Amino acid sequence: MLPASLMSSVGTRKASIALFLLFVLAGSLPPKWAGFHIAGFALVAAIGFARREDWHSAAVRTFLLCTALWLVPVLLTASLQHALGIATAPDWLELPKLVLRMLGIGLGIIILIQRGWLTLYSATFALLCALSIHAGAGVIDLLTEPNANLRAWRQIRISGLVFNPNPFGMFMAITAILSAGLLRNQSSHRPALWGLLVAALLCVWASGSRGAILTVAAGLVVLYPPTSRTRLLLYIGAALATSVYLYSGLQANDMHSDSARMQIISFTLEQIRQAPWLGWGIGAYERLPGHVVNAPHNMWLDLAVSSGLVALAGGLLSAVLLVVRLYRQNQSAARLALAMFVAALVAGTLEYSILDSTHFRGVWVLVVALACCTLNESCTPRETAG
Repeated sequence: MLPASLMSSVGTRKASIALFLLFVLAGSLPPKWAGFHIAGFALVAAIGFARREDWHSAAVRTFLLCTALWLVPVLLTASLQHALGIATAPDWLELPKLVLRMLGIGLGIIILIQRGWLTLYSATFALLCALSIHAGAGVIDLLTEPNANLRAWRQIRISGLVFNPNPFGMFMAITAILSAGLLRNQSSHRPALWGLLVAALLCVWASGSRGAILTVAAGLVVLYPPTSRTRLLLYIGAALATSVYLYSGLQANDMHSDSARMQIISFTLEQIRQAPWLGWGIGAYERLPGHVVNAPHNMWLDLAVSSGLVALAGGLLSAVLLVVRLYRQNQSAARLALAMFVAALVAGTLEYSILDSTHFRGVWVLVVALACCTLNESCTPRETAG
């Protein structure tokens, strides 16, 4: 039997490795660095450490159910698309990759938490540390830009860190919600968290992403629900001010974006009408004649046009199921998880594809895996550790 000091050293080493992997995964996701794939593969391999009882936990079973409800129809319709000779059917190699990305990484994170290599708190801390680097980079760029204007700053974000200000805004919205959630759950309000919250909100505003503003607003409302008249009036005032900000200062490119979005919705609905049950295939959207852009920019429309209405129904059902289970938990970790999940739903509905977007797929897996772990009794006692 190993001495206690040696066992403690081994446990510390395991925890450090797990934290490092999660840090690399989250830090590499916004700029799409190769570290995301390397850390993701290592997390998939972590499933090998699972024990028999791990597969019977509430976290694992909920994660498998919520993912399988939409992923299984996606895989079945892809197989049928190949069998029927549909030209836009996805490549066979894309299917196992999708399974590993959507199931493998999430299961790996849950197993590491159940084995004690991670805690909910340490996992959240690793995510926050990784995202804080990008928040700091955004603020430094904004303050040191020679011309000191938002247009030049957004060009830096487009050509540099994330290639697009909208995903950057989404990641900063997530950073703000995580910071606000930890501040809400802790008895002592740490100055570093307040600083990160301010920096993240500044980056959300500077990104010019209306979707990011609505995403962070959705998460904050879940964290701080309008349970009193004062808070309700505050939210109404904030909503009015945000509406004025979003629509009174519309520029030509914003109006063009709204017009293009309506064309995208109209085109996508027509494609769904033509193939309601099988869809056209993962990634087929940009190969359909008459497409406006390369994706529907809506996770629900993307599921329906790619894999049919059954996949859409499964996605909606899984979202409702997880929201209800998190709401019923009625504890601080579940409240933060619910805020993150609602924010992800808003972001996906406004902007992203769950099948094609590397950014959103990564966010979805992280958010859903950690949310499911709050349902696991073996995970929740550690939420305030550290």
